[in-house]
Amino acid sequence: MALKDDPARLLADSYPLRFGTRVLYSDMDAFRHLNNGATGRYLEEGRADLNIRVFGVECMIDPPGGLQLLFATVTVDFVRQAHYPGDVEICTGVLKVGGSSYVLAQAAFQKGECFALAEAVMVKAIDGRPTRLSDAERAAIEGLLLRKA
Repeated sequence: MALKDDPARLLADSYPLRFGTRVLYSDMDAFRHLNNGATGRYLEEGRADLNIRVFGVECMIDPPGGLQLLFATVTVDFVRQAHYPGDVEICTGVLKVGGSSYVLAQAAFQKGECFALAEAVMVKAIDGRPTRLSDAERAAIEGLLLRKA
């Protein structure tokens, strides 16, 4: 099943976390389309925002005691083109939570239309080995579950 086959994934209101940013001139390709690499950077910023909310800013800047948030997999589906100039909104939520991992759902919108969808698996690790999410981390992650349409 393609990411776009779930109607809730195409609605910004399904996602608990959202941020907007301006498309930069350097994000444009020769056809005035938003470059796919730039879309990846925007999605990365959405993942960082969620991880900071759950684990704290220190985990992203100077992780304590060997803590790592490993980026295990990512799938990005480009649904339509986005353009320069303009603004984009990046939306992020959680699909499911495991023992040491969690799956993120993301969408990118321009002028209210979804142009990209992503799923990413994140793994909490210490010194490269998966480690269980604490009860507080699990509660914070579960509080960011994707809303159903």
